[in-house]
Amino acid sequence: MRTLISRAAVVSMDDTIGDLPRGDILIEGGVIAAVGADLGVTDAEVIDASTMIAMPGMVDTHRHTWQTALRGILADGNIPDYLRGIRLQMAPRYRAADMYAGNYVGALDALNCGITSIVDYCHNILDPDCAHAAVSGLRDAGIRGLYGHGLTPITSNTWGESLGGSEGDADPADLTTRARLATSIRQEYFSADGLLRFGIAPQELAIAPAAQVAREFALARELGARITMHANQVMVRQLFKDVEVLDAHGLLGDDVLLVHCTFNTDEEWRMLEGTGTTVSVCAETEMQMGMGYPAIAEVTTHTPGPSLGIDCVSGNGGDMISHARLVLQASRYRADEPGYQRWMAPQEMSWTTRDALRWLTVNGARAAGVDDVVGSLTPGKRADIVLLEMGGISQAGWNRLDPAGAIIAQAHAGCVDTVLVDGRVVKRGGQLVHVDVPGALRTLADSHEHLYDEMARHGGFIPQPPIDIPLYRERA
Repeated sequence: MRTLISRAAVVSMDDTIGDLPRGDILIEGGVIAAVGADLGVTDAEVIDASTMIAMPGMVDTHRHTWQTALRGILADGNIPDYLRGIRLQMAPRYRAADMYAGNYVGALDALNCGITSIVDYCHNILDPDCAHAAVSGLRDAGIRGLYGHGLTPITSNTWGESLGGSEGDADPADLTTRARLATSIRQEYFSADGLLRFGIAPQELAIAPAAQVAREFALARELGARITMHANQVMVRQLFKDVEVLDAHGLLGDDVLLVHCTFNTDEEWRMLEGTGTTVSVCAETEMQMGMGYPAIAEVTTHTPGPSLGIDCVSGNGGDMISHARLVLQASRYRADEPGYQRWMAPQEMSWTTRDALRWLTVNGARAAGVDDVVGSLTPGKRADIVLLEMGGISQAGWNRLDPAGAIIAQAHAGCVDTVLVDGRVVKRGGQLVHVDVPGALRTLADSHEHLYDEMARHGGFIPQPPIDIPLYRERA
């Protein structure tokens, strides 16, 4: 089957192709076959994009998708609120059905916003059933992504039975037990040619000794899994120096995606140079929760380039375009601020909308480990494509000669008209078309009701117990 996207303003993010004020994109068998000003194709299904911008599907490189049923509950929360309210109070009350609902509807939300690939940081595996449900949710949503299987141990008496033993014969605190589950999930769900890839999210250095984390890195590499991990996102972690510890144990590498790094020391930034390690910047969470300033400048200087993550959907929305605009303007201000102290106006623009678009596409694909297949509208890559409708009142007058600027400065998730993943149309005319949307909403509503009932039964959100993570408490 052949599909032709016709007469769009094309932002290819491919330096050879560049931008086209009017262009066509031909898709064959899920692959981008050609991009050009007028391909002259007549034997294909045509998508009229004459009022639209065509761009690569966006990549969200850090999302706790399982939290979707708690959307917005942490809108005024900081790190202690998150630890108490989400990680220690709500997370342990999740059932497998809640993990499925969060990942399924959360992935649909991403697709609806033009995000065709996510890095799902799934660190709430209470038992094996939760892991199976989380992967199934992503798979059923039809999104491309990296499933980051969390290795944080949480006690449950179902581990042994679910892993083929008897109740009580498996200790989730033991790496051998967790390795059995990770291996099982890897073998059951992940093939070389699927939309989903397998990843590992090791324990954080704030809650596990470095030697234990090193063993988890070794497990990930034995399984051929990409590794993603929170690092240096809380000021007290200057005591921990996560990047320094990772470097000392030889754990940095081009298969590693670190998240935040807002409190890296200068020495730690230098340690990242040449390792291929990537970093996801999650500005809304970082600026809200007291996690420091988004480190776009440092990540640009010392790594292959920054990508962006939505992070906690319990606090933030999923609009990556608006997120990129926030990061762009915040980074511009930070670059200009030293001049303000000397009463000097900025002489040049420090960051451009093209930079911001790279964070969402090319850089995101690299960080997620899928830059060989997506991230740009390059012939031969898979057809993950987003069409932004720019013909309405709020976008009228946009500059067709600079569509990148129009995307970042003027558009938003509400402009996402059409989304293709692997050449398959999953959204058309502003509506998801590949799933039962009312059924998905019912699935999430059931989970939401259960979790909020549990919250009410236990005294409401954030009842203010002490943070009881032993290693964190000891070092803090």
